[in-house]
Parts: sequence; C-alpha cells; structure tokens
Amino acid sequence: MKSYKQRISLLEFLYRKPGITPPEVVEDPQALERLKRVVFAEPPRSKAQLRERVTALEVRNRELKEYAHMVAHDLKVPLTILIMTADLIRDVSDLTREESGECLQQIKSIAYEMNSIIDNLLLFAEVSKAEAPRGTVHMSRVVANVQARLSYMIREQQAQIILPQVWPDAIGYGPWIEEVWANYLSNALKHGGRPPRVELGASASPNDMLCFWTRDNGPGIPPEARTRLFTPFSQIGYRPSPGHGLGLPIVYNIVEKLGGQVGVESEVGQGSLFFFTLPAAA
Repeated sequence: MKSYKQRISLLEFLYRKPGITPPEVVEDPQALERLKRVVFAEPPRSKAQLRERVTALEVRNRELKEYAHMVAHDLKVPLTILIMTADLIRDVSDLTREESGECLQQIKSIAYEMNSIIDNLLLFAEVSKAEAPRGTVHMSRVVANVQARLSYMIREQQAQIILPQVWPDAIGYGPWIEEVWANYLSNALKHGGRPPRVELGASASPNDMLCFWTRDNGPGIPPEARTRLFTPFSQIGYRPSPGHGLGLPIVYNIVEKLGGQVGVESEVGQGSLFFFTLPAAA
C-alpha cells in the first residue's frame, strides 16, 4: 500500500493535467477518497485497451516466430543445394572443364538468390518501420531504372516489353516505387508465357488517384491463390505462393504506406494483371 504522503504527492503531480482536481481538495477527506478512487481505479475503457494491446503483442510474437521459421526455410533450401554442388566438385575428380563451369555457375546463381532473399528481408524490415519522404515521382525514370536492372532477365527470356508513350507522374517515394515495379516485372518474366509478353501501363482512377499495372501472358492464378498473394506476414503470418517469395508482401506494405492499394486480376489460362494505385501529382 502507498503511504498517505506518497498518494498526496501523486495527486499533486496529476492535478496539473487537464481534468484533475487541484490539490486544495485533499484537505477534504471525503473529496480525497473520491479522487483516490478515480486516480487508482483504472477505467474500464483503459482496461479494454490494455487487453487489446496484450492480445496484439501475443499475436505479433507468434507471427514473428512463424516468420523466422519461414525465413530459415527460404535460406536453408538454396544453402543445401550450394553445399551439394560444392561436394560434387570435390568428390568427382573427372569432371570436365565444361561440367566444372556449370557447377560453379550454379553456385554463383544460388549465392545471388540467397543475397536477394536477404535484401528482401532488409527491405521488408525497413518498409515495416520507416516513414518515407513523399514527393513527385517521375514514373518514366523509375520504369527505365527497373528495365535496366532486369535487362539480363529480359534478354535471357527473350521477353517483349510494351510501354506507354507517356507516363503520368505520381506522389510517392521513388526508391520504394522502383521496388514495386521490379517485383511486378520480374514476376511477369518468371511466370509469364514463353516467351513472355509483358505490357506496362497507367490509367486514371477516382479521387485523384492513378492506377499502374503490368499484364502478362502467363497461365493465370487460381481464385484461391489470388486472395492471399499480398497478405503481409506482419498481419497473419501467411507464406506466399511458391515463386512469389517476399516480394508481394513488400509491395503491399510499400503501397499502403504511400496511400495506395494493390490488387490482381487474373483468369486461369488468360494471364494476370497486377496493379497498384498512388496519388496523382498536381
């Protein structure tokens, strides 16, 4: 139990806040008792808020454990292949120069894949906690940067990329929006037709928003998979469909933080259209 003087000191501190009775009331024992009940008894609303916070922390803790398990799996698979390939080079003494070169190329590719996983993890963590400065984004420059980044994949897949003649400018954060385009375009190249035909575009949306999109000629996505593609790990711990990795939850978080929305339209056998919206620049 707090001593009388301790309680008085607490009351004298609290009274300075709006809605707290001034210290003169402590000279009246009945008034003091009424005030003590207000001060030391937490209102039901605050208790409800406390319960909500505890529940949210428990859910968050559980999701972090699931997320850690997922990340460990994503890194363990390529690492296992890396070790097996290195063992093959060590144990098979009569590998030809060409075969050795293929093994080394596979090791290099796996290393790049693991590095990409780590980069995505770092980006996901950054986007989850950071607030980005917003300004006018010249979408033509952003898309050109993405094409340069993915030029090797575009050439390797012999992909046809179709662009509009003019891009509208949006409000957002260029480096993050570049990651959105990079994810959409790389997914279209990986999962599109053979060879991929990918169309990028933009159109006006209600409430001074712009809709940006990619359309591919791939096999399409079943309805049950479409509903979960963008689900962020931080909300329900969902693991995305194989092949989409961390990218789409990152896209979700980026666009949401920039005041937009994401989505996908797809029919099995008719390709997919992935889109995101952003405020239009004045």
